[in-house]
Amino acid sequence: MAARLDAGLYLNLFPVDMPPEPVTLLASARAAYPDLRPLRDELAQSGKRVWIYAEGDKVYGYGEDSDLLQSKGFDTTAISLPNVPRLASRMILEGFINHIKQEGYEPIERKGRRQVFNWGECQTIRAGNVRVYRGFDLRSLFVKDRETGRLVFGLVVDVTYAVLGPSDERLSPGEIRRRFGERAVSEVRQAQGDLLPTGRINTEVARQRLLEHILPFVGRFLNFRLPCGIDVSLRPEPARIILGVERG
Repeated sequence: MAARLDAGLYLNLFPVDMPPEPVTLLASARAAYPDLRPLRDELAQSGKRVWIYAEGDKVYGYGEDSDLLQSKGFDTTAISLPNVPRLASRMILEGFINHIKQEGYEPIERKGRRQVFNWGECQTIRAGNVRVYRGFDLRSLFVKDRETGRLVFGLVVDVTYAVLGPSDERLSPGEIRRRFGERAVSEVRQAQGDLLPTGRINTEVARQRLLEHILPFVGRFLNFRLPCGIDVSLRPEPARIILGVERG
């Protein structure tokens, strides 16, 4: 059954409740690591669960195995994550991805975002020669609440699709048309919800994706742990747009 929302306009932005209490991380002076790539490569090759992120004049280290950074000039420090918003936003995305990977989702890194797919679930077209996978495009961000002056952290969830051919190659609409015909393009668009079974454009596709796909997906993963070890929660309803007039 599709999820339901009260009438109104919504963004696909789900607020995350961030605790203000200090957390303990490791930190080093940014000047000691002007280029983070060598250290990131070394940590990745170690197979340890440890991450680094530069913010301002500091490089922060966190994760279950972050103690190994102490031999590299990092010292313990206590910070309130909302006071370092870019770091907090990054941890939200990392923590959510780590959580859903346990449920079979594979992340694909994109600039400033992640796309996740469960490759065990798809719709087949043209006797299985074309496979349509529905995934989710994830970003984290923070905005300032104009009434309270506080930062609001959130996870943006969009629906995305991957269309693969018989040899697992990615297919563009032009490639689908050339190899499998115009009808196959329409069937793919129907699988993605852009077209109705009648062939008409689906003007309700954005609303349907929110109600039928995004809300149930988020509802499965409301609680997760940040890589620094603290638990956070997503709110199950997305941010609502309030229309009003400013009076001067």
